[in-house]
Amino acid sequence: MSYRELMKVRKENETLRGIMRSYVRTIDSLNTLNIKIGTELVETSEKLSTTSAERDEYRKAAETSQQQVKKGSKLQAYNIQSTALRLKLNNMTEPTDKAKNAVQIKSSFTLSENILANAGKKVVYMQIIAPDGQTLQSKANYILETENGSIAYSERKEIDYQNEAIDLTIYYSLKGEGSQKGAYKVSIYCDGNLIGTDSFSLK
Repeated sequence: MSYRELMKVRKENETLRGIMRSYVRTIDSLNTLNIKIGTELVETSEKLSTTSAERDEYRKAAETSQQQVKKGSKLQAYNIQSTALRLKLNNMTEPTDKAKNAVQIKSSFTLSENILANAGKKVVYMQIIAPDGQTLQSKANYILETENGSIAYSERKEIDYQNEAIDLTIYYSLKGEGSQKGAYKVSIYCDGNLIGTDSFSLK
């Protein structure tokens, strides 16, 4: 090779070496960037895992709190007194324990004070189960949705509840139907919840 050709090859070689050094620097920069991105991805993943865990904890706490509020807002019926009534000659009624004389069944009770319950119009339901296990009903379509499914009920009463204790009496008229002898069960419902029970017997 001539001197001129040798110098040309040397210059080309230097140019290629410069290009290679540039590639090496670029590759090193990319490797450094990849390591940084990988570290950031790991940190981000850890943060997301922590955030998800915190979210699940908050959700669980909120659900627990909601359940406690729902449980705490449930009303109660107490001092329940249920009995059958007979009609006197003056058209007044009085308690009786004789099945043949009964014309009505009544249940008196106190609805509890509860500041957590929703105030306003409420319907209180009375269910009377006769000794043969059948529910006495004023109307065939008297069906109530409860926490344990659909049930038949006997009579109902609408009230204006303002978070204070209130005394109630619900009457069920036998409408000439004969009363059975034996034990009767009375259940009181409100807002789909069973809030009190009672019983009485006729002979």
